[in-house]
Amino acid sequence: MSTWFVRCVLPVWWLYDRLLPKRADHWAFFVHPLKTDQFVENSRAVFEAVKDDPALCKVLFTRGEVARLRLEGGRNVRVVELQSLQGLALLACCGVFLLTNAITFDLSWRWGTDGFAVLRPSLGRRIIVNLWHGIPLKRLFALTSPQMRQQADRIALRREERAYYQGLISSSDVDSHAMAAIFHPIDPARVWVTGLPRNDFLRMPESHLPTFLRDEVQLVRDLKKARKLIVYAPTYRESSGGEAGGYCFSEEEIVRLRELLRRHDAVLGFRMHYFRRHGQTFSLEQYADGDSIIDLGHALISEIAPILREADLLVTDYSSVYIDALYVDKPVFSFAYDLEHYQTQQNGLLYDMQLAFPGPVVGSFSALLDKLGQELMRPHLVASEHYRMARKFFFNHQDDRNASRVVGRLKNLMAEARDGE
Repeated sequence: MSTWFVRCVLPVWWLYDRLLPKRADHWAFFVHPLKTDQFVENSRAVFEAVKDDPALCKVLFTRGEVARLRLEGGRNVRVVELQSLQGLALLACCGVFLLTNAITFDLSWRWGTDGFAVLRPSLGRRIIVNLWHGIPLKRLFALTSPQMRQQADRIALRREERAYYQGLISSSDVDSHAMAAIFHPIDPARVWVTGLPRNDFLRMPESHLPTFLRDEVQLVRDLKKARKLIVYAPTYRESSGGEAGGYCFSEEEIVRLRELLRRHDAVLGFRMHYFRRHGQTFSLEQYADGDSIIDLGHALISEIAPILREADLLVTDYSSVYIDALYVDKPVFSFAYDLEHYQTQQNGLLYDMQLAFPGPVVGSFSALLDKLGQELMRPHLVASEHYRMARKFFFNHQDDRNASRVVGRLKNLMAEARDGE
């Protein structure tokens, strides 16, 4: 794709999009902006809830890779390449945008090693809902430091679009206030306390899961081999005293870890953050043996739900994945070996860990092994009052109806749009 082609086509599309009538029954879905071969998380859960509705045209916009979309069934579903003339024509028709991240991510054109252009759709003539992927534990966007905020909002549209969202999903009353602040200048009344659609995959009966998720549940079972599964899932770091992907394990620590696993008939499955810089590797990857230490990364397991359904304990640092674990009553541990550095030199946290994290928060590897051993011997964390309060803090709903609540809100907006014509 040449630069001159983009420079010629996108301004024409800008005008076309502003002249063409929008169809509220055409819903635009987008593949993951970075894992472009995957259609996952909240967008996928909402799609699964409406895919058989013949009154809606579901348009899934891809980015060249469709091998792992794993769609099944559905009525009135179209799959189209975003970076094509057909994709531009269909995008201009869609009256509903269901974002995975932001317009500046989901609707960007990319080519070569550094070619990048942002589509600028008409924001006021369609329903735009942000299906943000998780419950934020870290400071993001409007709540970050001035330097990071300037970097995040260097494309002016990224801040501008937030004022036009007709909906932004959240999980609880507390979470809704945090989301309203993070996504300023959104109208706080437009933050929906629906719960996260992808959490439906955690609680729905296994037989109701999409086939690809049932297959991934079985894959995790095959890898754990009827043993207890400890999941290690750290957050991404821009920089660290250790490595961008988390703690640097020593050979001596791995020996001690394997002894703990052997003693409790357990296996450690690690899931590093999907974002890597320049092919970086993480220290645990060199110790993966497919037996006591196994890789449960994004290339193998596309969603976190199959892993958490099969997990017995979760270890993270500051990743909000622990909140997903609370949704299915799993014990959680924070290996907060660089807490001060993370608070002062990186994104920092929205909440005090002692308030929002209902499991042990430890700063050393030895303390982590000790706490894991105690829970494996005598499970008690989930029954604690602290755990119960954390669930209440983060969830207004703890069921498998989150996607249905989002769809209900969307259909109400469609009805209001029709009444206003």
